[in-house]
Amino acid sequence: MKAARIYLLLHVLLTTGLLVNTFDPFTTTVVIGIGATLGRTIYNYLHESCSSKWIAFNATGLKVDMENKLFGQHIASRIILKAVSGFMSNGNPKKPLVLSLHGWTGTGKNFVSQLIAENIYKEGMNSSYVHVFTSTLHFPHPSQNLEYKSQLQQWIKGNVSNCERSMFIFDEMDKMNPGLIDSIKPYLDYYDKLDGVSYRRAIFIFLR
Repeated sequence: MKAARIYLLLHVLLTTGLLVNTFDPFTTTVVIGIGATLGRTIYNYLHESCSSKWIAFNATGLKVDMENKLFGQHIASRIILKAVSGFMSNGNPKKPLVLSLHGWTGTGKNFVSQLIAENIYKEGMNSSYVHVFTSTLHFPHPSQNLEYKSQLQQWIKGNVSNCERSMFIFDEMDKMNPGLIDSIKPYLDYYDKLDGVSYRRAIFIFLR
């Protein structure tokens, strides 16, 4: 049982209201601009956005969580912390952060993903920018692999276009059709942009 607890294998693929002045038409544009800016500020304060207010890495928090909440995975914890910290502190990464976590049920793969999300996104796993795919749930029918492939690629592209700091978690990778896995490989490599979209600040976590 003790051996099983430390069998989480880690592969890190990384270079590590509108206000209108009815009295003075010449100032209307200025006042409208202020009103629009104020409206955006209030909206962004109340609603999650792809900004540092909602997405900010807490390196200390992740370190403490790894030490106090994840048991029997000391080596994996150190590698994960180093990989995530290095990536998040790099203002110009050459490729996305890609983590592949392997292990039996109960070794903590999903829990590690949760800890990472909670220390990057203010909303944690409930963030609009954290996307979880489970093979048996989202891609259950092999006969629809071509459709799944197109949908998955468009989903990744659309979400990264919306927020470059998006996180994608793929669970049950061992049950995913190889063709689907191949369809997302281009997003993980050293490309400046693919079809006008840069994926270099995104995060991909694969659980097996």
